[in-house]
Amino acid sequence: MTRHLGFITALALAPLTLVACGEKASDRPAQADPAPVPGAAPAAPQTAGPAVASESREFRDWRATCDNGNACVAYTGGDSGWLRVGMDAGADAAPSVSLGIPALNGTTASSVALVIDGQRHGLRAGPADTFSFDVAPGEVGAVLSELAAASTITATWDGESASFPTAGASASLLWIDERQGRLNTTTALIRRGPQPASAVPAAPALPVITAAPAISQAGLEGNAPRLLPATLEALGDVEKCREDTNFNDYIQKAVTAVRLDASTEMWGVPCGAGAYNIVYSYFLTGAKGANPRNVDFPGSNGQVVTTEYSPDGLVNPIYDPATRTITAFSKARGIGDCGALQTWTWTGRGFVMSREQIMGDCWGMVSDFWPTTYRSR
Repeated sequence: MTRHLGFITALALAPLTLVACGEKASDRPAQADPAPVPGAAPAAPQTAGPAVASESREFRDWRATCDNGNACVAYTGGDSGWLRVGMDAGADAAPSVSLGIPALNGTTASSVALVIDGQRHGLRAGPADTFSFDVAPGEVGAVLSELAAASTITATWDGESASFPTAGASASLLWIDERQGRLNTTTALIRRGPQPASAVPAAPALPVITAAPAISQAGLEGNAPRLLPATLEALGDVEKCREDTNFNDYIQKAVTAVRLDASTEMWGVPCGAGAYNIVYSYFLTGAKGANPRNVDFPGSNGQVVTTEYSPDGLVNPIYDPATRTITAFSKARGIGDCGALQTWTWTGRGFVMSREQIMGDCWGMVSDFWPTTYRSR
């Protein structure tokens, strides 16, 4: 049975410690993203296009998502794997077609093919450890033309095969053409025409986020377990966390601490756990836990929420002191092929969302290929 979680903001992954694939929520468009930072330089020689909101659609058995930089993907799949078309914004962008099937792990690229209505296309190995294969650039155009009217889509390898849905393929690619302003141009995925590539609008400017300079973590290095300062233990929110994790002494001791600046520390307290997710609540303090207060992790629209997918905290968070980022990986099932991947950057004044990827279908797709709903630079 194909596992499906709904789409983007309809994932309903809160709290993810209790969510399993197979649930379907109503479809809602992704939240609007903020206007780009004033003065942000364009990513391409052309004048950057106006800000856009991330958007996602379902076209029968295919999905399509375009992010705030108008980079788009269309994809389909099921228990047998996934098929994905990617297209960045702007006149110079080139499409890509990738394929992933769990059974392909360890299979050589020379034996894998994508067959559309009897037309065979050889594939090459994708990025390491992604269990994926790519259509060669010279064949992408032919594949896209065939997808427009496909009756059958099949992957073959070593005498095995897997079929992919055709319903919605053409509509999803046509929507991307329309969204990116490619209709009737030579760069269109589906509806190509005589207009030159120069007629395609430039990619929108991405918000610019500047991370605070790195700072020494002396005295806070090392992994949990560590003791939580008494000032934090006394907080009502922390007492609730302790009650919710009293079934596992190791989890209760898995407290984290990092230094954000000379006078600010950030403490992470485990507040819930399931088979493959652990939820943390975060608090800012002075030295050694003085003056504790909650940390705000805003969404891409700037609204202060901890995270849309787990309102009680961040799921499976990792803080990187070198890049000043904290990333939450909300898994919708144990192998981590669906869920939400969100990153915030510490600017010196607070955390700002800098990237978000969401995959609502459990099709064996590694996060490298998940649709991006928000990006910055």
